[in-house]
Amino acid sequence: MKLWKKTITAIAIMAGTNSAYAELPAFDITIEFGEGLSESQQAVFSSAESYWENTITNYAYNVRFEPGLTIAASGEEIDGQSGILGQAGPTVGNSSNGTLYATEGTMRFDTADLDYMETQGTLFNVILHEMAHVIGYGSLWDYNGLYTDGTGQYIGANALSEYKAEFDPNATYIPIELDGGEGTEDAHWDENWAGGSEELMTGWLNGTPYISNTTLAQFVDLGYVVDFASLVTGGEAVEPGAANNVPSPYMNLAALALLGLARRKKHK
Repeated sequence: MKLWKKTITAIAIMAGTNSAYAELPAFDITIEFGEGLSESQQAVFSSAESYWENTITNYAYNVRFEPGLTIAASGEEIDGQSGILGQAGPTVGNSSNGTLYATEGTMRFDTADLDYMETQGTLFNVILHEMAHVIGYGSLWDYNGLYTDGTGQYIGANALSEYKAEFDPNATYIPIELDGGEGTEDAHWDENWAGGSEELMTGWLNGTPYISNTTLAQFVDLGYVVDFASLVTGGEAVEPGAANNVPSPYMNLAALALLGLARRKKHK
């Protein structure tokens, strides 16, 4: 059974909400801390939150979500040390202009690994990775027509354009991981893709992670405005296209429950 199995439980349509002349809201993340996280670990969460808020600056379709994206974070027993480091994913989403955005999500980290990751200096990268899943990386691709499970081929235009500029000028798709079991397959760049296994958003934690412009561009595919100047990776940045900035006079909101959590593993 696929981990990312989605079920629509309710649909609410708001007609007549004219936001064409409203000021675009900044993308905002609120973290609600539960048990199992020390003050220093909560501070690392806050640093990851700041990174994504500074990188993803806005919604592309003049969308307004209040209070933005709320994430419930906790430390819990999962499977002991050296297994699954953490689990994360969206739990509620709103749809506007045919794009599904996450508005609520959860992040759980294994208490057996938390202290070790903090000591080794890997906790920030793991949290950054898992928070990307909550925002929509790997979790909302199929909802937004960017990927079909089992194909191994991501086709979102902005990320593909950046992938060609950064890594493979002849590419017709971005290869997606099909190994690793539920939660790893169909939800990460392939471990053997041209961007290398150290890129943050592959399915395994390797070496010194970096974030490619290809990863940032897939957030543009997901309907966000991205500040590519926040990260220097050597490739030409793909700016949000004109179509992404056209204001919509109406917002159609659909509330969905998304079942399953994207999981990040340690080395193969």
